[in-house]
Amino acid sequence: MSFRVRRIAVLCLSVMCLNAYGQRLRANLAFDGLFDNREFKNDMLPQTIYGMRVMPEVGVDYGSHSFTAGVSKIWEFGSDQCISPDVIMYYRYGGEKWTTYFGSIPRRSLQRQLPDAFLYDSIAFFEPTIGGTVIQYNGRIFQSELYCNWFSRQSYTKREAFRIVWDGYVGNNVIGGGWFTAMTHFANTMQHNLFLFEKFQFNPYVRLDLTDVFASDFTIKADAGLLCSLVHCRKDDNWFSPTGFLGDVQVGWRMLDIKSTVYAGGLQQPFIDDPQAGLEFHRNDPFYNHSFYNKTELGIKFIADENVELGFRWNLHFTPGSPMHNQQLITLRYRIGVIKRLTDKE
Repeated sequence: MSFRVRRIAVLCLSVMCLNAYGQRLRANLAFDGLFDNREFKNDMLPQTIYGMRVMPEVGVDYGSHSFTAGVSKIWEFGSDQCISPDVIMYYRYGGEKWTTYFGSIPRRSLQRQLPDAFLYDSIAFFEPTIGGTVIQYNGRIFQSELYCNWFSRQSYTKREAFRIVWDGYVGNNVIGGGWFTAMTHFANTMQHNLFLFEKFQFNPYVRLDLTDVFASDFTIKADAGLLCSLVHCRKDDNWFSPTGFLGDVQVGWRMLDIKSTVYAGGLQQPFIDDPQAGLEFHRNDPFYNHSFYNKTELGIKFIADENVELGFRWNLHFTPGSPMHNQQLITLRYRIGVIKRLTDKE
C-alpha cells in the first residue's frame, strides 16, 4: 500500500471516529388505542371511533443536531378502507432555549397541544403529524412556539391549505397567562373553481394553578379568557367576527379528575354547512358553533406512569335546545424508547 493510500485511509478512519464521537442512535415506539363512542343529538353527528395508531421512529443525534425517520399507521376497526401510512421525517436543531424542527413532525413534539376550540380531537388523531416548520423558545417564565402546518397541497382536485399557529405562556407555577392564535388559509384548486376561505382565531387567557399550594395528590387549576375569530369568504367578501368567553376549571385527586369547560358567545363556524368549507376548513370542534356550550368531563386513570397511560372519560355535552350529549372514551398510550450511544472506542 502506497504512502498516499495509507494517508487517505487514516484520514477516513479519523473522520469516521470524529463523527461517531458524541453520537447516539434512538429507537422510539408510540402506540395509541382509542374507543370513542359519541351519543350526540340533534345537529351533532353521532358516531363511534374505534382503532389504534402505531408510530415507530429511529433517529440519530449529533450534538445539537438530530435526524429522525419513521411512519404513522392507523387502523380503524371494522372499516374496509385502508388508511395509508404517513411518513415521519424531520430535522431538529436544539440549543439551550431555542429549538427548530423541519419536516413531517409528530404533534407530540409541540410545547402545547391546540385545544378543541382550535383543533377537533378527531382530526388530531387521524392527522398526528405537522408538515412544515416549528420554532420553539423555552425559558424559565416564558415559553412560546410558532409553526406552519401545510396540510393540503394544491392539485386539480385538492385545495392548497395551511395553518400558521403561534402560542405561548408567561408566568410561574401558580399564576400566569397565555394565548393561542391561528390563521387558516383554505385556497383554491388548480382548476380555480372554488371560493377562498380564511380564518383567524385568538384565545388569550389567564391561569390560576393551586396544585403546588395543596398536597401533591391534588390538582386544582382554572383558565379564563376570550375566543375571538375573524372568518372570511371571498365569494361575497363578508367578514364574520364571533367572540365569546372561554374558560375551564379542573379538579383532580390521584386517579380521579373533573373538568368543566364553558363557552358563551357567537357561533364560531359560520361556514360549517357550506359544502366548499365545512369541518375541513374550520377544523375545530363543532360544539363551538353554539351560542352556549358546556363540556363536563369525569375521568379516571387506571395506569399512569412514564411509559403507559390507560384511562376512561365520560364526557357530558350541553347545548341550547338539545338533550344532553353523551360520550365515553377509553384511551391507551404506550411509549418506549431505546438509546445507543456511540463513542470513538466502539
